[in-house]
Amino acid sequence: MLHLAWPVMLTGALQALYNLVDAFWLGRLGTAAVAAPGMAWPILFFFMSFAGGFQAAGATFVAQHFGAGDQRGAEESAGQVLAFLGLASAVLAALGFTLAPTVLRLIGAPGEIYPLALTYLRIECVGLPIMFLAQAFGGLMLGLGNTRLAMYLSVSSLLLNGALDPLFIFGWGPIPAWGVAGAAGATILSRGLVAVIGLGLLFSGRAGIKLHLGNLRPRLGRILPILRVGLPNVLDQASTSLGFVVMMGLVSGFGTAVVASYTVGNRIINLVNVISWGAGSALVAMVGQNLGADQTERAEMIARRGIGATFLALVGLYFVTLLLRRPLFGLFVADPEVIRQGSFYIAVFGTSIPFFGLFDGAAATFRGSGHTVPPMVMAIVRLWALRVFLSWALAYPLGFGATGLWAGMAFSNFLAGLALIGWLQRGTWKRKVIRTPAAATEVAS
Repeated sequence: MLHLAWPVMLTGALQALYNLVDAFWLGRLGTAAVAAPGMAWPILFFFMSFAGGFQAAGATFVAQHFGAGDQRGAEESAGQVLAFLGLASAVLAALGFTLAPTVLRLIGAPGEIYPLALTYLRIECVGLPIMFLAQAFGGLMLGLGNTRLAMYLSVSSLLLNGALDPLFIFGWGPIPAWGVAGAAGATILSRGLVAVIGLGLLFSGRAGIKLHLGNLRPRLGRILPILRVGLPNVLDQASTSLGFVVMMGLVSGFGTAVVASYTVGNRIINLVNVISWGAGSALVAMVGQNLGADQTERAEMIARRGIGATFLALVGLYFVTLLLRRPLFGLFVADPEVIRQGSFYIAVFGTSIPFFGLFDGAAATFRGSGHTVPPMVMAIVRLWALRVFLSWALAYPLGFGATGLWAGMAFSNFLAGLALIGWLQRGTWKRKVIRTPAAATEVAS
């Protein structure tokens, strides 16, 4: 599991560093510039939930076909995922660009942040097809267990983003200073590197499977099972992202300093969460491949040990982050009020991160087996019945202010993590979702 997980953890850390690098440079422009991507992020997360949902389904089917020795099935599933996400991304890009002003007003973007957030959001929406393809490639490599390749591309992409950020934000020579827009443009161009190289590797056969143009032609026999598994993932992530949109509306009610502290705090927490993402990704691949090969007891052992190790690692990382929280915030902002609010955010909300690891590990086990409804249901409960409601109630009617927001978020992780672990204990996830061709079964035996 560690062999599969560490490249995903490093890749996740690099993805988190994208946002931290943006925050570092934008912090030189002021508090509003740092807060602008934070206002746009929940909306982008909603659009990216479509990519994430079907990426996870693609990883499940590729992993189970690959574990069963069915190379052709893995290639056809991969092609259907790529074709579907390519079309969906074009539609969502147009929708996001058009509705961006309306959504930002609905969530109450403060006046000084609104124009910057609108510019950032619209540029990111134009780049959605690139983002979708890059994310799809990562999911397919996860299903094959080839996590190092995605890591290498992410390293290259981060280095390019780090070079382009100051160049586009502040300008140099003939390149004008684009400010917040420059950060969005740098992100799209650097992730385009992953998309282009990833597609080249898939069609050349050097990534573990070899795609052909015929694999992109819609086939109901392949796409319907992927949709059946993927749609609960999409509903899961879309519901989660809408919850974050509402949460940003609650946060924005306390002003620019709290929005900025929430934005930077999330970037730091995301860096800690790479442990959870990496372990969860390894669990998807290992549970999927072992169930595909009818190794049910081994899949159960992997899930149990993986979730336990993730929880303990996150406990240790939380205490490290707690000790370093003020210096970490000081790297990105100079405003003492933002540093004070952000430090308290880490201290309160951070206590629940190990329980989010429980939630993520259990959800990954369900997804690796293709049983995506339980994590979807619990994600909806976690965000809407717990996080949004508790944060609103504690912050506004009960009068605890921003502290109430952070406490409500923490309680949602505590309760949802324990609940999904309880659901996992029922054992319904142990049934695989593919039909193994006779030839592949003979090879596997």
